[in-house]
Amino acid sequence: MTASDYQNLVKLCQALDEHGVEYLVFGSFAGRLQGADLETVDVDLVPERSEGNLGRLCDALNSLRPRWRVEDSGPGVRIDGGRLEARHILGSSVALGVVTEAGLIDIVLEPRGYERGYNDLILSAVTVPVGGSTVLVGSLSDLIRSKELLGREKDRTHLPSLLERQAEIERLELIRGKYNSRGDDLGPGLSR
Repeated sequence: MTASDYQNLVKLCQALDEHGVEYLVFGSFAGRLQGADLETVDVDLVPERSEGNLGRLCDALNSLRPRWRVEDSGPGVRIDGGRLEARHILGSSVALGVVTEAGLIDIVLEPRGYERGYNDLILSAVTVPVGGSTVLVGSLSDLIRSKELLGREKDRTHLPSLLERQAEIERLELIRGKYNSRGDDLGPGLSR
């Protein structure tokens, strides 16, 4: 992950946290945060869907000067009325893309395979440190399932890296479990 990608993520998460938004990061960026070697241009956010939370999400994104995303580069198109509103998110069929001061963001209410969105994904989400706080991130197994169901070319090309990283994490957990069951001190980096 480039320094610029990380700085943008920190800026985004700070804005979301300052506004009290309940969300998790999903999509390829979630894989990157868990160590998978993936290329992506945006951060997929899956917000909790209550009206109040979507209002807070819009306030947070408005603080980052959003514009409608029409491609993967460029300034985007001005939002009618100048502000993102919950009705824009709820009116979206799959995902809503915006360009912000914190980079490209897709708001996804119903990731493929998880029609209850946040409420489905939160059950197996993991936490990842970002800029001095922790961020909820969709699990690798949920991400793999969603990408398999999507079946797009870019998702198929990401699957090997995601599966490799998931296997690596499972091996580390087996090692931790073996040593923890004997009461051995695992040292720094191998603790739960």
